[in-house]
Amino acid sequence: MQEEKIYNAAVYARLSKEDARAGDSVSIESQINMLTKYVADNGWEHVATYKDDGYSGTSFERPAFQEMMSRVRKGEINLVVVKDMSRFGRNYLEAGIYIEDTFPGLDCRLIAVNDNYDSLRDGNDMMVIFRNIFNDFYARDTSTKIRAVRKSAMRSGRYMGAFAPYGYMKDPADKHKFLIDEPAAEVVRLIFSMRAGGIGCPKIARELNEKGILPPRTYYFDVRGQTNPYERTNKKWNDCTVRHILENEAYLGHTVQHKEECVSYKDRRTRAVSPDEWIRVEDTHEPIITKEQWEECRRVDRLRSRPRQSKMKEVSLFSGLLFCADCGYSMRCQVTVRRKKNGVKANYEAYMCGSYSRSGHTACTTHYIPRQVLEELVLSDIQDKAGKVCVREKEVIRRITEQRQTQGRQEAAAVEKSAKALKKRLSELDRLIRSTYEDKVLGKIPEALCVRLMTGYQSEQEEKAAQLEEMEEKLTEYRKVKEDVQEWAGLIRQYRDADILDRDMLLKLIDRIEVGEACVVNGQKERQIRICYKFAGDIG
Repeated sequence: MQEEKIYNAAVYARLSKEDARAGDSVSIESQINMLTKYVADNGWEHVATYKDDGYSGTSFERPAFQEMMSRVRKGEINLVVVKDMSRFGRNYLEAGIYIEDTFPGLDCRLIAVNDNYDSLRDGNDMMVIFRNIFNDFYARDTSTKIRAVRKSAMRSGRYMGAFAPYGYMKDPADKHKFLIDEPAAEVVRLIFSMRAGGIGCPKIARELNEKGILPPRTYYFDVRGQTNPYERTNKKWNDCTVRHILENEAYLGHTVQHKEECVSYKDRRTRAVSPDEWIRVEDTHEPIITKEQWEECRRVDRLRSRPRQSKMKEVSLFSGLLFCADCGYSMRCQVTVRRKKNGVKANYEAYMCGSYSRSGHTACTTHYIPRQVLEELVLSDIQDKAGKVCVREKEVIRRITEQRQTQGRQEAAAVEKSAKALKKRLSELDRLIRSTYEDKVLGKIPEALCVRLMTGYQSEQEEKAAQLEEMEEKLTEYRKVKEDVQEWAGLIRQYRDADILDRDMLLKLIDRIEVGEACVVNGQKERQIRICYKFAGDIG
C-alpha cells in the first residue's frame, strides 16, 4: 500500500492596487482565514503564512513571496495554497513559468481554491493559462483605458495635472480649467517685465526675495492655511524657479501636457516624452502675459546666450556630497584667482551655500569654507574612525549599533504609522477601482463615467504608492542596522593610514556632509560639520 504524502503547507495572500475588490471578501485577513481553514480541513500541516499587502501582481519581486519561495527551494514547504490565481500573480508569462516549471521541479504542489485548480490533477493546464492571461489582461486593460482617456482629455484642452501653474488656480466649477489668481499673476507679470528689460534670472530671484514675495510652492500652501511640507528646500526664490516660469506657455493661455509617461502598466517609473509628442492646445484659458512680452523675453534669451566651451570640466571633489546645514541646498564650489606676494597667480577653491549663491542673503548665509580646510577636517575624521575600528572593532560596532537602533525605533514608529494610513487609503482606492470596473462591465454605469472615476482614483494611487514605496525603503533600512554597521567597519578600516583625500574614497565612505555657518564662541571661530557615513549614518 502506497504511503500517503505528508504536506507542509504555506498559505499565501496578496492585495494590491491592481486587483483589490469592493467589500471584505478579498482582504488580507479574509484570505488568510479562508485558506487556513482550507488547510486544516484537509489535514495538512500549516507551517507558515505569507502576505504581501500593497504589492502589485504584475511582478513576482514581492518580499513575502520571495521569502516563501526560499523555503520551498530548501524543501521546507511542499504545498502552497492561494485564494485564486490573481492572488498568485497577474503576469501570465512569469506565472506560467512558476506553474509549469519551477513548482514541479521543486516537487511543490500548488492549489488555487476558488479557481478549483490543483497541480496534482490533470486537465487544469488550459484553465490556468486562460486565468493567468485574463488576470494580466485586466491590469493591462485598466491601465490602457485610463491612459487613453487622459490623453483624450488633454487633447481637448482639459488640464490633468495635480497643481495649477503659479499665477493660476483651478476653477472650483471645473478642476480641469484655470482661473487667474491675481496676486500671484502680478508677480508673474513682474518676472516677465524684468526679464524683458534684460535682468538675469539670479538677479530677479534675489529681488523677489528682498521684496518678501513667497515662492510658488510656499505660496500655494500659505493661501490654503497649510504648512509647506517642502519648507526646508523651497522657502526662497531661485534662478531655476524663475526660469521655469519664463519658459511656461501656460501664461500665454496655452496648455502643454504629456511631457512624461509611465514606462509601462507594469513599471510605474516615468520617462521623458519627446517634445514632438507633447500635447499642446492653444487658448484654453485667459493669458497672464501678451504674445509681445513672451517674444521679447525670447529675444533677450538669444542675446544673452553664449556658446559653451567644449573642454571638459573637472568634477569637484565633494560634488553631490556637500550640503548647507541650514537650508538643505547643495554647496557650490567657487574658484577665485589671487595673486601671491611673489606676484604669481593661484586658484583658491572654497565652497558656498548654493541657495545664497543663487538668491542672495535673503535665502541663506554664505556658509563659506575653504576646500583645504574641509578636506583636512573630513580626512581627519575618517582617520580617527578607522583607527578606533582597528583597535576595538567590536566595541565600536556595538556602540554605533545601539545608537542607531535607539534613533531608528523612534523614526520607524513614525514611518510605520504613516505607512499604515497610506496602506488603508490605497486599499480603499483599490476596492473603488475594482468595483467601478465591474459596474462598467455589468452595464451599471456608462464607460465615460467609469473612466473618469478611475482616472481620479489612479492619480491619487500613484501619488500615495510613491510615498509608501519611499517609507518601505526607510523601514527596510531601519531593520538592517547591525549588518550595515559591520559593513561600514570593514570598509573604513582600510583607510586608517590614508594621507590624501580623493573622490573615490569619499564615494565609498560618505553619503552626505552638512556644513554649518561659522560663528564666534569665546573669541574663537567655530562651525559644525556633520558627516553621514554610508551604512552607519551620523556617528559623531
